[in-house]
Amino acid sequence: MERPANGGPSPRIALAALVRDVALTITGVAALDDGPAGRFMTVGGGERIGGVRCVAAPEGGYDVSLRLVCELVPLRDVADRVRAAVTEAARTAELELATVTITIADVTEEGAR
Repeated sequence: MERPANGGPSPRIALAALVRDVALTITGVAALDDGPAGRFMTVGGGERIGGVRCVAAPEGGYDVSLRLVCELVPLRDVADRVRAAVTEAARTAELELATVTITIADVTEEGAR
Protein backbone atom coordinates (compact mmCIF):
# COMPACT_ATOMS: atom_id res chain seq x y z
CA MET A 1 0.00 0.00 0.00
CA GLU A 2 1.13 3.58 -0.60
CA ARG A 3 0.87 4.96 2.92
CA PRO A 4 3.87 6.68 4.47
CA ALA A 5 4.86 5.79 8.02
CA ASN A 6 2.86 8.66 9.55
CA GLY A 7 -0.42 7.27 8.13
CA GLY A 8 -1.13 10.28 5.90
CA PRO A 9 -1.80 10.05 2.18
CA SER A 10 1.05 9.02 -0.08
CA PRO A 11 2.87 11.81 -1.91
CA ARG A 12 1.24 10.59 -5.15
CA ILE A 13 -2.28 10.88 -3.73
CA ALA A 14 -1.49 14.19 -2.02
CA LEU A 15 -0.17 15.59 -5.31
CA ALA A 16 -3.19 14.38 -7.29
CA ALA A 17 -5.58 15.97 -4.79
CA LEU A 18 -3.60 19.21 -4.78
CA VAL A 19 -3.58 19.34 -8.59
CA ARG A 20 -7.35 18.79 -8.70
CA ASP A 21 -8.02 21.50 -6.14
CA VAL A 22 -5.70 24.03 -7.79
CA ALA A 23 -6.99 23.38 -11.32
CA LEU A 24 -10.57 24.00 -10.21
CA THR A 25 -9.63 27.48 -8.91
CA ILE A 26 -8.43 28.68 -12.32
CA THR A 27 -10.81 31.00 -14.15
CA GLY A 28 -12.02 29.25 -17.28
CA VAL A 29 -11.89 25.73 -15.82
CA ALA A 30 -15.44 24.46 -15.35
CA ALA A 31 -14.65 20.92 -14.17
CA LEU A 32 -12.35 17.95 -14.50
CA ASP A 33 -13.34 15.05 -16.74
CA ASP A 34 -12.98 11.39 -15.69
CA GLY A 35 -12.66 10.29 -19.32
CA PRO A 36 -14.35 7.44 -21.12
CA ALA A 37 -16.11 5.13 -18.68
CA GLY A 38 -14.79 7.23 -15.77
CA ARG A 39 -11.36 5.61 -15.85
CA PHE A 40 -9.14 8.71 -15.97
CA MET A 41 -8.27 9.01 -12.29
CA THR A 42 -5.74 8.48 -9.55
CA VAL A 43 -6.66 5.85 -7.00
CA GLY A 44 -4.96 4.86 -3.78
CA GLY A 45 -5.34 4.82 -0.03
CA GLY A 46 -9.11 4.58 -0.35
CA GLU A 47 -9.30 7.76 -2.45
CA ARG A 48 -10.43 8.30 -6.03
CA ILE A 49 -9.37 11.56 -7.68
CA GLY A 50 -11.16 11.87 -11.00
CA GLY A 51 -9.78 13.87 -13.92
CA VAL A 52 -6.18 13.60 -12.71
CA ARG A 53 -3.65 10.87 -13.37
CA CYS A 54 -0.55 10.93 -11.22
CA VAL A 55 2.11 8.29 -11.85
CA ALA A 56 5.73 7.89 -10.81
CA ALA A 57 8.11 9.36 -13.38
CA PRO A 58 11.08 7.25 -14.50
CA GLU A 59 13.57 9.96 -13.48
CA GLY A 60 11.87 10.68 -10.14
CA GLY A 61 8.90 12.73 -9.07
CA TYR A 62 5.50 12.35 -10.66
CA ASP A 63 4.02 12.82 -14.11
CA VAL A 64 0.60 14.46 -13.82
CA SER A 65 -2.07 14.52 -16.53
CA LEU A 66 -5.35 16.45 -16.32
CA ARG A 67 -8.52 16.33 -18.42
CA LEU A 68 -10.17 19.74 -18.22
CA VAL A 69 -13.65 20.92 -19.12
CA CYS A 70 -13.24 24.61 -19.93
CA GLU A 71 -15.53 27.53 -20.48
CA LEU A 72 -15.55 29.38 -23.81
CA VAL A 73 -12.23 31.16 -23.23
CA PRO A 74 -8.79 31.07 -24.90
CA LEU A 75 -7.88 27.44 -24.18
CA ARG A 76 -4.10 27.70 -24.51
CA ASP A 77 -4.14 30.51 -21.94
CA VAL A 78 -6.19 28.41 -19.51
CA ALA A 79 -3.86 25.44 -19.97
CA ASP A 80 -0.80 27.64 -19.35
CA ARG A 81 -2.34 29.13 -16.20
CA VAL A 82 -3.29 25.69 -14.87
CA ARG A 83 0.20 24.34 -15.57
CA ALA A 84 1.86 27.32 -13.83
CA ALA A 85 -0.46 27.19 -10.81
CA VAL A 86 -0.07 23.43 -10.40
CA THR A 87 3.72 23.67 -10.68
CA GLU A 88 3.88 26.44 -8.07
CA ALA A 89 1.52 24.65 -5.68
CA ALA A 90 3.53 21.42 -5.91
CA ARG A 91 6.77 23.32 -5.26
CA THR A 92 5.25 25.10 -2.26
CA ALA A 93 3.94 21.79 -0.88
CA GLU A 94 7.36 20.19 -1.52
CA LEU A 95 5.84 17.53 -3.77
CA GLU A 96 8.10 16.48 -6.62
CA LEU A 97 6.46 17.17 -9.98
CA ALA A 98 8.17 15.94 -13.16
CA THR A 99 5.69 16.88 -15.92
CA VAL A 100 2.21 18.33 -16.33
CA THR A 101 0.13 17.29 -19.36
CA ILE A 102 -3.18 19.00 -19.98
CA THR A 103 -5.95 17.79 -22.26
CA ILE A 104 -8.98 19.92 -22.98
CA ALA A 105 -11.64 17.21 -22.87
CA ASP A 106 -14.65 19.44 -23.49
CA VAL A 107 -15.81 23.04 -23.70
CA THR A 108 -18.96 24.31 -22.04
CA GLU A 109 -20.80 27.61 -21.89
CA GLU A 110 -19.61 30.04 -19.24
CA GLY A 111 -21.26 29.57 -15.89
CA ALA A 112 -22.45 26.04 -16.66
CA ARG A 113 -20.60 24.54 -13.70
